[in-house]
Amino acid sequence: MIEASTAPFAGVTSLLARRARTIAAVHFETQMRARGRDPGRWRDARLLWPNITQEP
Repeated sequence: MIEASTAPFAGVTSLLARRARTIAAVHFETQMRARGRDPGRWRDARLLWPNITQEP
């Protein structure tokens, strides 16, 4: 019988889930700022590069 375990991937999946939450939050904030025509959305590095500027 073939067995599979996802235990070795627990760290990777938690990292991917954390990055997905970050990107979703940044996307939401960017959309809200765009609706309000806030020019600051183009000056905030956290919104422009969420994978680079956010803490791991």
